[in-house]
Amino acid sequence: MVFEIDLAFIARQAQQRADDYEAFRYYVELDARSDRELDQLVEQIAAPIIDAIDCTQCGNCCRHLDVYLTPEDAQRLATGLNCSYADVQDRYINHPQAEQEGEWGMFHAKPCAFLNGNLCTVYAHRPESCRAYPEFTPDFRWQLGHILGGVGSCPIIYHVIELLQRELKW
Repeated sequence: MVFEIDLAFIARQAQQRADDYEAFRYYVELDARSDRELDQLVEQIAAPIIDAIDCTQCGNCCRHLDVYLTPEDAQRLATGLNCSYADVQDRYINHPQAEQEGEWGMFHAKPCAFLNGNLCTVYAHRPESCRAYPEFTPDFRWQLGHILGGVGSCPIIYHVIELLQRELKW
């Protein structure tokens, strides 16, 4: 199966359907399936989409999303960058914003400082939040509001939501 990856098209579609996506979120919250059944369905839908779309051809998440770091992420980055843990904290973490968000650490800038074209220059050492993105499960039903925030910028999220709507006959 071929999936649309044109970012401008996906952004337009998501913008046009924003109200539908919000209504769909409420529909999913009330769906009679158990959280486990819903997670299994989402994983079944997502697997072929994730396999078909090469994130290195996009990199859009690295341009638009906030990246939250754990102390382990900062240490892994320090190793990959061949610098000290303190250097990672000083150079790459926006401490005031992280404090405001209630998170340990957050990268300074968008796009990500480690993005070169569509590729991550620290891929083997990237933060856990980058490794997991886009993450649909566990608890898809309760993450859906957050997931929908990426529907206009991530082809994988867009197609998972579109196919899930069809599967749920929404």
